[in-house]
Amino acid sequence: MINLFIILMILFFPLTTYSKTLLEKVSPDISFLWGIAALNKQEVLVTQKSGNVFRINVFTKNINKIYGTPKVFASGQGGLLDIAIEKNDKYLNVYLCLSKPIGNNKSSTAIYKYNLINDNLLNKKILFVSNSPSSVPGHFGCRLSINGKFIFATLGERQNRHNAQKFSNHSGSVIKILKNGKNFKNNNIKQKWLPELFTIGHRNPQGLAFNHISNQLWLHEHGPQGGDEINILLEGKNYGWPIVSYGEEYGGGKIGEEITKFGFEEPVWVWTPSIAPSGMIFYRGSMFDEFKNTILVGSLKFKRLHVIKVHENIPISEKIILENKIGRIRDIEEMHDGSIILINDELKGGVYRLYRQ
Repeated sequence: MINLFIILMILFFPLTTYSKTLLEKVSPDISFLWGIAALNKQEVLVTQKSGNVFRINVFTKNINKIYGTPKVFASGQGGLLDIAIEKNDKYLNVYLCLSKPIGNNKSSTAIYKYNLINDNLLNKKILFVSNSPSSVPGHFGCRLSINGKFIFATLGERQNRHNAQKFSNHSGSVIKILKNGKNFKNNNIKQKWLPELFTIGHRNPQGLAFNHISNQLWLHEHGPQGGDEINILLEGKNYGWPIVSYGEEYGGGKIGEEITKFGFEEPVWVWTPSIAPSGMIFYRGSMFDEFKNTILVGSLKFKRLHVIKVHENIPISEKIILENKIGRIRDIEEMHDGSIILINDELKGGVYRLYRQ
């Protein structure tokens, strides 16, 4: 009688299979990785600051070098930085954000477009070069996001904070340009901004992603000592750096006029102390049910992943995972199956896959 009862229970109420979370390195050691983009259901492209791009199968661990990469200013925080991919009817388009050598040991943040054909980058087209070259090898920003016919890109203020409030200066801004390279004028003529400027008042933004629910563009950026921010970007708005800041000078001391001030946009999330955020995605998959309605953000400083819950378009809480598991998390990507691909930017860095089995 008992055996019959057990059989009936199994038939009508099948046993739940409890999945196991695994973290696996899926590449050899690769130094100083920076950007990542999903190429197809199995492969990603990753950038190396020194100027290389690699194609990696995250399931078989096969790795191939991509040829035809541009010459870059590989110094300090500069180099070959972010990457974005878009398929069209004929080719696969690859967009690169990089620090372009200008001469006299200077560089400008730039965006190039290529066709990827048989592991070669061909038909180079320079879409954008910042008008404010600098010899300072820091605060390039350089995150890319594509939406429709537009490319959005973050530009750091190159460690000159006053750049971020100059309307005739690309540094310290988010730009919006046409992905075909033709001229485009944003709706900010009355403010006498450069036509490419979408928002200004940014320090060093290293996270940029569209919220697939609201279709709004979200950004995070490095504060100084404290005051890392998440912002929802609105065209023509000023996000305050360095006039308003939740951070302070390194070693102590007030920055700017206030924490908040009329006329400047308020962040929707602030980290104090700083976590040095890098990379950001809105999770859309089903492999990790606990990641539903969350943003995933890497931390360089604390070597961990921040899982931030979003409710009614506002971040409300966060959970920390993978602390000290893979080092400085520089960028994040989601694969077709819902698994998470992470890269770190250390000397013996690499590509990691977080998944359920």
